[in-house]
Amino acid sequence: MFLLLALPLAGQNTELIQGLKRDVARAPNDDQRYEALNKLSWELRTAFPDSGIFYAQKALALGRALGRKDIAKPLNFIGVANTHKGDNLAAYDFYKQALGVAAENKDLLQAGHAHNNIGRLFMEQGLLDKAYEHLVLGKKMFDELNDPTGIAYSLQGLGGYYRITRQWKQSEENYLAALKIRIGLGNKKEIISAQLQLGKLYLSDNKVDLALRYFESADSIAQTMHDLISTSEIKVGIGECLFGQGNLVEAEKKVSEGLANILRSNNIRLLPEAYLIMGQILHKKGNIPEAKEYFTKTLEVSTSRQDLNVRMEAYFFLWQTDKLQLNSHAVFDNYENYVALKDSIKRLEAEHRESQFRFQLAIERKDSENLLLKVRSERKTAVIFVLVVLVISAIIIVYQLIRNKRQMMKRNRTLESHMTTLVDFSKNRSLAVGNLAHAARDIVSITAKKLQTSQVSIWIYHENEGCIKTLACYNLASDQYLDAASLAFCDAPHYFEAIKKERIIAAVDARTDPATREFTDTYFIPNNIYSLLDATFFLDGHLKGLLCCEHQHKIKTWSAEDKLFVSSVADIITLAFRSSQRLEYEKHIKDQSRKIAHMNEVLEDRVKHRTEELEAQNKRLSEYAFINSHLLRGPLSRILGLINLLDHDKDLKESDLIVPLRKSGEELDQIVRKITEALNDGKHLTVERLRDEEVG
Repeated sequence: MFLLLALPLAGQNTELIQGLKRDVARAPNDDQRYEALNKLSWELRTAFPDSGIFYAQKALALGRALGRKDIAKPLNFIGVANTHKGDNLAAYDFYKQALGVAAENKDLLQAGHAHNNIGRLFMEQGLLDKAYEHLVLGKKMFDELNDPTGIAYSLQGLGGYYRITRQWKQSEENYLAALKIRIGLGNKKEIISAQLQLGKLYLSDNKVDLALRYFESADSIAQTMHDLISTSEIKVGIGECLFGQGNLVEAEKKVSEGLANILRSNNIRLLPEAYLIMGQILHKKGNIPEAKEYFTKTLEVSTSRQDLNVRMEAYFFLWQTDKLQLNSHAVFDNYENYVALKDSIKRLEAEHRESQFRFQLAIERKDSENLLLKVRSERKTAVIFVLVVLVISAIIIVYQLIRNKRQMMKRNRTLESHMTTLVDFSKNRSLAVGNLAHAARDIVSITAKKLQTSQVSIWIYHENEGCIKTLACYNLASDQYLDAASLAFCDAPHYFEAIKKERIIAAVDARTDPATREFTDTYFIPNNIYSLLDATFFLDGHLKGLLCCEHQHKIKTWSAEDKLFVSSVADIITLAFRSSQRLEYEKHIKDQSRKIAHMNEVLEDRVKHRTEELEAQNKRLSEYAFINSHLLRGPLSRILGLINLLDHDKDLKESDLIVPLRKSGEELDQIVRKITEALNDGKHLTVERLRDEEVG
């Protein structure tokens, strides 16, 4: 729940502010809380800009955490609050940030507001060309969105630009168009703003009666709203109109009322103009010293706000008052400053730095003078006070030193104890040999006893199964290991997102901590758990699991030593997994070695057997070659020779060759038949066997 500051809401719409505060506190979800914070910061921007900045920053942080695309809105609101606060440089910085974020997120609405805000800021500082460029861009974006609120806002800005450049007709058209839109929307605060701008326009164009009519119309609405800021500005405007009509008494009364309200609300933005008008009224009445005092205040405030136009007018009227007082040196200085400012708008940045430096020196000089007077008038009291402060400071310092030393000694003892435990972990046999189950049980039990926390468990992260499962869980009170459990990611999505982003989750009040409060009803309350300390561990660059420490019965504040110890234990769990992996690798390597050795033995036997077969085959081939070249070739050669003889010897009769041919054929047939029989019987055929059978 966000801390709600007690703000003095004088003059503001108290009921609206309080209602928005309640909306922030009671928002059912973060998105609605984000919207409520933005509304609250916007309502506080004028009367209490610091509070407006505070709530806008809360909205910005929440919007970033939620990943929203419209976080340019709180950036714009911070800029607007800084503008009302008088810190124009800070306002410009936040407007630029809003513009960049809006462009990145394609947020055309907030980009339009950022351009319009920058245009107004430049317009106040006299950078009219740049102001017009941003105002036109903002108007174009609102037109594309057809957003009436934004269009009216842009028309107001362009009306102000045309008023400053004395283009009265264009300024009037834009202001009247903005008023028409706002009347249609029915927003009283915005209607007052439009009427104020028309009043200022007609006042600048010397149409005092028209200006007074719009100021009085705005005043009647503002009175019903109890709007201190708007009422202040209206009173000053009415006073200026009455001053233009020559009614100095009523003019001074109205401006005094407006100025009192401005000072009460600390609205620095309205101060320069109010001071200036009051100075002019007093100058006209002939009260030159008091008028000069107001012109001097105008100069100081406009310098601090870097408001070049008002500052130039302040120098002008100081020049006029000094002429009446015959202060020739001051007359020359103020006239010179007036002319320099009038002719040096292009050198605005250098002038800003110079004016800021001069203002700072003046403030420091004034503070130094006040301090010196105070020291001289209260020297004795100051000395006594300083001595008392020194004594008290010395006592506090000594006490703090003793306390810090004791705390340091206690922390050192705790760290030494934790280091001893970590060293013991490194010597643990189960951890060394890679017995993961036993090592996990040792780790959770020793950690619980060392931290004196109720329960410690190791959970393994299973991405594919969408859950975490316990590897080991130990309860200190019962001195027992609990059964395995599992937890699905969908049961606590915020928690599982948190452990992916954070190495350590130290939830002192686990029931309200954003990362762990999802377990309150289902787990913390039933098991009387109040505090939680979790540390994740990784393997091969991926989240492998977490070490969870739970404390029951009361809240436990986790010290820095506790967090360091749990983080180190989580690293040891990673080593346990490494040892287990190493054991598995070694076992796998041994199994592979045995298989390879067996395969080598089988391969050697097969090679030997195959070699013997090849040698026998080669021997048979050699014998077959011999049989073919000698035994088969003999009868075959004789047959061929007899046939050749028959072809060449014509006197030889065929009957003379029949007997030798038959004999050689029978011999060849007998050899072939024996070879065939030997092959069919699977017997080894040798030359000796053929010859023995032939002899037989």
